[in-house]
Amino acid sequence: MSPAPVRVLIAEDSPTVRHHLATIINEAEGMSVVGQARDGEEALRLAQELHPDVISMDIRMPGIDGLETTRRIMSQLPTPVVIVSGMVEREVDLSFQALQVGALAVVAKPPARTDADFASRRRQLVNTLSAMAKVQVVRRWENIPGQNGLRSANWPTVVQTRIKPEIVVIGASAGGPGALAEILGGLDSDFPLPVVIVQHLPNEFMQGLARWLQKSAALPVKIVSHNMVLDPGAVYLAPGDSHLKIERQADRLVAVLIQERGSYRHQPAIDVLFESVAIACGAAAVGVVLTGMGDDGATGMLAMREAGAITLAQDEKTSTVFGMPAAAVARGAVNQVLALSNIATTLCHLI
Repeated sequence: MSPAPVRVLIAEDSPTVRHHLATIINEAEGMSVVGQARDGEEALRLAQELHPDVISMDIRMPGIDGLETTRRIMSQLPTPVVIVSGMVEREVDLSFQALQVGALAVVAKPPARTDADFASRRRQLVNTLSAMAKVQVVRRWENIPGQNGLRSANWPTVVQTRIKPEIVVIGASAGGPGALAEILGGLDSDFPLPVVIVQHLPNEFMQGLARWLQKSAALPVKIVSHNMVLDPGAVYLAPGDSHLKIERQADRLVAVLIQERGSYRHQPAIDVLFESVAIACGAAAVGVVLTGMGDDGATGMLAMREAGAITLAQDEKTSTVFGMPAAAVARGAVNQVLALSNIATTLCHLI
């Protein structure tokens, strides 16, 4: 027997866009639209009635917007949510806020069928909805007054590095933007190392991610370009359409972008970054793998650990999806598993 189709609830206020999305999803093999909501209030009601496998969520809707709708769904009836966003700056900013409260991914709204990008955007939407429908999400309790921003007073002692680190590299996927915002928000403006990040995200959202993270970060946040020298005390994001390697050139660390995808499932791939740092920096590095689906980063993190680097993983309790950290742990690639609230403190302690 063929598996049951992925049941999708669409929340979108525009009738035209709603019809467009429903047609795309219903045409996809193994997917079916089970409900269509015109606003957040209707989306909440239909989520309760229909129990969809995944929700396609517009971010700007009348009344209860997509951000608040996502927050309520994650606290009342946890369901995988994919933000399907327009590309105007306000929508992108709200989309990252929705990721912070529990949405799993963000994709751009597919253009008209006559558009040159239609096929790739359609594929991106369908693949993301299908993948996120498999995630077992957890309840996000409503914030309790007076308990926002609490951090553990007793953070675990990590294995000490014998060589002074010269770079921090971080890999993240589903749930990553919110985790990155918390970590970067915990690093002071005098943090002395470059922080290089691969976050699985469509390329069109990377500039928006940089702007959004900058609101939390004391360090400057920028998208790397090919042959860019990495300066201490700055955050560098890989673009969404190229692999990122770190090389040592004339005793400087330099970002090298590779456009060929190769056999990697993701581009950029965390493994490419981590493996290059194992070669370029050896023990003088710290690697961090955060929340995300799959196993990207596990192989590269093992290479880093075998080279003598310190390797950290986000714990299951604070991960939106424990797939990538769990894979790295299973490979024996991780020195220490930490709660998200302890990672920035630990990085500062190691440095």
